[in-house]
Amino acid sequence: MRISIACKQFAPSGGAESFLASLVRRLRAEGVQVRILTPDARAAAAEAPAAAEAPAAAEAAGAAEAAGAEGVQIVPLALPRVPRAFRDLALARAARAALAREDAEVTFSDQKCWGADVVRPGGGVQREYVRQRQRSYRGLPARAFNRLSRALSVRERLRIHIDDRLYAPPGPRCIIANSDMVRREIARHYPAMAARVQVVYNGADCARLHPALRREHRPRVRAELRLPPDALVGVFVGHDWRRKGLFTFIEAVGILARKDAPQPVYALVVGRGRERTARAFADRCGAADRMRFVGAVAPAPYYAAADLLVLPSYYDPCANVTMEGLACGLPALTSLHNGAYELLTPGQSGLYLRDPSDSAQLAGFLEHYMDAPTLEAGSRAARALALEYTQEHQLGEIVRILAEVARR
Repeated sequence: MRISIACKQFAPSGGAESFLASLVRRLRAEGVQVRILTPDARAAAAEAPAAAEAPAAAEAAGAAEAAGAEGVQIVPLALPRVPRAFRDLALARAARAALAREDAEVTFSDQKCWGADVVRPGGGVQREYVRQRQRSYRGLPARAFNRLSRALSVRERLRIHIDDRLYAPPGPRCIIANSDMVRREIARHYPAMAARVQVVYNGADCARLHPALRREHRPRVRAELRLPPDALVGVFVGHDWRRKGLFTFIEAVGILARKDAPQPVYALVVGRGRERTARAFADRCGAADRMRFVGAVAPAPYYAAADLLVLPSYYDPCANVTMEGLACGLPALTSLHNGAYELLTPGQSGLYLRDPSDSAQLAGFLEHYMDAPTLEAGSRAARALALEYTQEHQLGEIVRILAEVARR
């Protein structure tokens, strides 16, 4: 099989980029010929001392080797110089033109590039993203200001236009949604595409992420962060703190701190965000001494130090960190707006909020896992669930779909 893949970046770092590198490795292992069309390769070549074709090819080969995907041909995708707000549109247009010239049995993109046979909209539906993120702003003035700023945002309108054009007939031959939530959203906003959607949930690398990491990291990390031995620790991982529900988590910790719960609850925050704002909010909630911010670092040691994964998100198609936490044996406390909730068995592998802002209910969820046997059983259930939805399973399903489309 010959496949051409259009993408913004190709590197083994970050959620979307590491997924793509893993997919390419899987395709190559099965003997598939892979061509990557990306402006990332062009940018790397532009930094070479000479602009000759050979140095550019060497840069491209180096990018493939760095991603662990030897034998992959990387094709520089030329993009016009445009303002930042127009870059996604420029990529979608350039990908459509480039894919049309490819001699491939199937074409693929996971970044809403136009013209691909198979697309995987990992970020979900933009109209839903905007609508749900609006709810994360508290109070009428904040919501009104956010609504106005987004209405005036050229970038936001262009991203919605990209979705509208992507799903307009004739559209992709197949759409891979990473949750049934996203499948329903596509069917609601773009009914002509409803029959083309297949669901493949995200998966974690369960060989790399597992409960045994606790023996390696838990005592050291807890000591470094001055976490009491009897503390129930929830880890929050993400960069868009407002959308992912950090402030709901902070409020829940404050509720439990004020009511003198039988077990102290601490919040461990991994990722970039407005730490000063979050600390001030925690102070108002009475949770200031229960917060631990560690910045944008590799999360594995902090999964190991925690007891629960907490992500009461306002919009996440299927949060990778949910699957990673489950792989480490952490029951997940999330919301109905994170597509990964569909996999949870309530009270065992996790619990989910109907309203991501309901901090009182989240506090109750935290109390549920203060019972040691319940937490231990939840940890086993979380790991068992992750083993059903590994990254290998995810990649296998995507390769199967690509092969099916190629045979049509």
